Amino acid sequence: MLELTEKRLASLLWMLKNKGKKWSILELNKGSAGLSYRPMFSFVKELEEKGFVRKDSKTAEYGVTRVVDLVRFVSLAKPVGSLKTLNFHSPLEFPKTLKMIQESKLPHAFTVFAGSELYRPYVKTDQVHFYFKKGEEEKWSKYLLSKNCLKAQKSQANLFLIPTEQEAIFKDAAKVKGYFVAPTSILLSDLLSFGGLAEEQANFLMEEWLNNRL
Repeated sequence: MLELTEKRLASLLWMLKNKGKKWSILELNKGSAGLSYRPMFSFVKELEEKGFVRKDSKTAEYGVTRVVDLVRFVSLAKPVGSLKTLNFHSPLEFPKTLKMIQESKLPHAFTVFAGSELYRPYVKTDQVHFYFKKGEEEKWSKYLLSKNCLKAQKSQANLFLIPTEQEAIFKDAAKVKGYFVAPTSILLSDLLSFGGLAEEQANFLMEEWLNNRL
């Protein structure tokens, strides 16, 4: 299986954002701000060997050929359930918790059901997952405590904060009904790895995304 480092993930997010386009390794290198040129070249060649990308013999440009498989690869390599989280319990109902997070004015991007429900209501849940910038743990803790949220064990929590250094998660976040949602490739990956109803929701949204309806 391919190794997926944070810098490689940054490159994959750029490729999936540009899933319908052809690109050069230099363009990928500049656009993703991930790997330097030589490691990027090696990574693209690995992806080519696995059939995830294909080189155009005429233009020498690359393009993603197995979009769904690439998203599934990310979900297997970085399942959302294995990611480190800060855990809190919010006394508010699901929609009000989303609004409270939005009003923090701190960088964030909703994922799992907190993201997918904004696209299509599908489940009834009080669980809210979102990414925040690594290093801002203290800011979030102070804000949430001021809103009567309590720190909690994972089993008692309904608010899960995921620290990340991936700038693309915030830079390329979608604005859905006024809320910031993680880039579609990350949202789908997280839903797939979460399993159950989240995986069902992922399969529906995947079709919408592939047909450019999201």
